[in-house]
Amino acid sequence: MMKQVLIINITRIGDLAQTVPLLRRLEEESPGVAIDLVIDTRLAPMAALLPGLRHIHTYDLKNAFKHAPDEPQENAPLSPDIAAWAHSLAAVGYDRVINLTFTRWSGLLAAAIGAVDTRGAVTTKGISVLKNPWLAYCVDMHQFRRFNRFNVADLFALGGSGHGSHQPIRFTVPSQAVEWARERVATYCTLGLPLVAVQVSASKAKKTWRPEYFGQTMAALSRQIPCIFVLTGTANDAADVAVAVSAYRAAGGTDELCDMVGQTNVHQLAALLMECLLVLASDTGPMHLAVGVGTPIINISVGHVDFRETGPYGPGHWVVQPVLDCAPCDMAEACAYHRCKELVIPMQVAELAQHVLGLAPFSDCWTGARVYQSAIDADGLVCYQQRAGHRDAMTEWYGAFWRRFWYEQFTGHTSRVTIDSIPPNLAEQQERFWQMAPVIDHVVQHAELLASLCHQPMISATELKAAQDELIAVRQVIMPLAMGSPAFGPITTALLRDLYDGRVLDTRKRADHQAQAYRTWKIRIYHVMEQLQQTQDTRRMRHSTVWSPLLMVEVGK
Repeated sequence: MMKQVLIINITRIGDLAQTVPLLRRLEEESPGVAIDLVIDTRLAPMAALLPGLRHIHTYDLKNAFKHAPDEPQENAPLSPDIAAWAHSLAAVGYDRVINLTFTRWSGLLAAAIGAVDTRGAVTTKGISVLKNPWLAYCVDMHQFRRFNRFNVADLFALGGSGHGSHQPIRFTVPSQAVEWARERVATYCTLGLPLVAVQVSASKAKKTWRPEYFGQTMAALSRQIPCIFVLTGTANDAADVAVAVSAYRAAGGTDELCDMVGQTNVHQLAALLMECLLVLASDTGPMHLAVGVGTPIINISVGHVDFRETGPYGPGHWVVQPVLDCAPCDMAEACAYHRCKELVIPMQVAELAQHVLGLAPFSDCWTGARVYQSAIDADGLVCYQQRAGHRDAMTEWYGAFWRRFWYEQFTGHTSRVTIDSIPPNLAEQQERFWQMAPVIDHVVQHAELLASLCHQPMISATELKAAQDELIAVRQVIMPLAMGSPAFGPITTALLRDLYDGRVLDTRKRADHQAQAYRTWKIRIYHVMEQLQQTQDTRRMRHSTVWSPLLMVEVGK
């Protein structure tokens, strides 16, 4: 039985909040397990809210890694101080280490601790690999993110532990902070008006709605419902909040404001959000704090943020996302204007707020944006059900398909999520499969030949290089066809990850690993095509000699 687990999570408040389902799942997996956490020193107050931890290890990792090269060179060591610290952690004798910070330097730390069961990023000889398919998926999904339907919190739980029951995010807020918050809002509560928290800013301007739009939303809501707006944020957010307040007053807002900007620590902010009936925010730390104290959220999802990855976790929350071909944009993409923010209309957000407060029916008359409500699906994972806005049939179908596919591939359990329709582009994908099939066979054959050559006692480097060049040449034919397909692109991304992670192996083992990766890829492609075909005509499939026999032969190898 697993006795001790160490989790490494050294980045942001939101990432720590999303660790809670994993903590609960580990306890479900192994009752009585002792769980420790490695964090950057600055995150200690947030970590104190998390349930079920035995010990919190802190280190000034942000500064320690800030001055180090982005990519450790081969055999580059940790600094002597961090290496000594890692040695002390290794001495604990952890049964499992789960690294949820996907950087090369955190991978060095995980490798130095050296548990046999290490999951997530591990860096050896300057090469970082991702151990565990769910945690690799956390990174790879950005190649096909419009089809992703897994929240990061569920991915952490599935990868760090495994299949299990739904576990909500809930924090343990210190009683002193709860008393402090109640004292601060006591005067407003005597007025009998609802408290609505508004978090104007985020860590990056690209991922937050415009401050003036928050102000206009507040004004539109106050014209319909008298309420108290609780303004939250750090002292660094004061300028943005001032813009929001100015827009609120200019739009006719007269309700009283409870300005708590720069006046709370993490515990006090969590307690303050607990006193509110609604939180209006973009994707930011306070949004995740609100989730953990059970306060409903309206999340304005703009910029590079994809709410399906990091949106409010658990049932009862709402998300507004603009309808734009480039939304959400790539994280590295530079956008001069952020037109996506213009498409979310303050008046419509205010109407949604009325509904969430239970004071108006839901309005599905939205322009320029989609509205989603969070829920728990049949497999016990968080999902977001579209309630308003334009529907993209292609994205919806393949989103559901890949959600089901990966769940079954990685857990070995049959998904209870059903798909009742055929893909909108089935004929096109059938044609593409027939173009790809013979080339896939050639790729597998070349990979197996190369692996065979590597095991021969007498083989020249020239022959090995020639075989490798032939494999590369045939692969270059198939990759554009596969990666450009919604039916085959995601599993091809998984292939590339598998090949990448094989670089740490010696020549023979790498060749064997490569051949197996291509065989797995072929099996998955046939399996996907079989499933697509079945959606069109299950009766035809029962009499077909094309798909299932091919799949059975490959699986049996």
